[in-house]
Amino acid sequence: MSTLIPITRAHALERTAQRRVDSSLQRVLTAGFRLDMLGGRFGALSWILLNVMAVAFLSGSALVAYYGLFGISPGDVVMISTFFTGLTASLTALLNLMPIVSRGLESVRSVGEVLQAPDLEVNEGKTDAGEVTGSFTFDAVGFRYPDAAEHSVRDFSLSVRAGETVALVGGSGAGKSTVLNLVIGFIRPTAGRILLDGEDIAGLDLRTYRKFLSVVPQESILFEGSIRENVSYGMDGEVPDERIREALAAANALEFVDRMPQGVETVVGARGARLSGGQKQRLAIARALVRDPKVLVLDEATSALDNQSEALVQEALERLMRGRTVFVVAHRLSTIQHADRIVVMDRGRLVEVGTHEELLAGTGPYATTLQPRAYSR
Repeated sequence: MSTLIPITRAHALERTAQRRVDSSLQRVLTAGFRLDMLGGRFGALSWILLNVMAVAFLSGSALVAYYGLFGISPGDVVMISTFFTGLTASLTALLNLMPIVSRGLESVRSVGEVLQAPDLEVNEGKTDAGEVTGSFTFDAVGFRYPDAAEHSVRDFSLSVRAGETVALVGGSGAGKSTVLNLVIGFIRPTAGRILLDGEDIAGLDLRTYRKFLSVVPQESILFEGSIRENVSYGMDGEVPDERIREALAAANALEFVDRMPQGVETVVGARGARLSGGQKQRLAIARALVRDPKVLVLDEATSALDNQSEALVQEALERLMRGRTVFVVAHRLSTIQHADRIVVMDRGRLVEVGTHEELLAGTGPYATTLQPRAYSR
């Protein structure tokens, strides 16, 4: 459950998710009532059956004692009756307790996930983002996670034009993912500031900003429901079939969707369990296309795919990136070499910036270390 929270927050879908949860809770409440009714009937039937067996056993024992068979005395009958009464009560209580224990354990697990999840941001009283064009200014931004000894990002300064694609590269722990989380608004700078279209992002209601944002993570998370519901998830009102099919076609997903028995009405299963990794990524791209975002965040969107799936996803990503401000983290040269600018990071610092050709012509870490060792075609 908690793994779905980040993707919901990143797309400003909290209220939509809340409505879905409320609807699900109502269905659970109805189902629970029916289950309790069934449990009550089962308990009553089991109590009747056990007591009928007890009466039959007691009657048989009384007859045996009356005729003096097998050496059974009236005292033995009383003892057996008392034992059977206690056994019946214990079995009935155990049968009634089993479904309660089962539901209780599941509730404990669910509550535990929520309690262990990080606190969500506070947006009340802040300014609406209004219309977003997608220009960013990072002004000496720094960030350190609680209880961490070192800053994950320090003195990070960068201006990003609207519609520009910026690729973040660097070794493990360089701070790339932290920068993406700062862009999405999952975390706030502990030093410096981030300006969105000239406005300090710290003063914005992030829910209104995220309506202009889409995220395609390494492993796309799909929700229980149909392909249509996943692609149009979070959109206001009914999305026309034509728009959904256009998005699926642009994401190279329409072909495999049309081959499915129910087409766009096909249920994908929990977290897209019935689809391959490449198919899930293409549906995530289609969802982003339907939203038509101004800002796009790609976090290792092709790293977990085979070559054939990567080619289809990469082609779809190129369509998605056109005319949008894009922040991309990738380990494949084919993904980053066409970025407008490549930002090289090391230990949380920005060490060099330039195009692929400019950085290769220099003597910095991109040309000497990162490009030949960490990136492949």
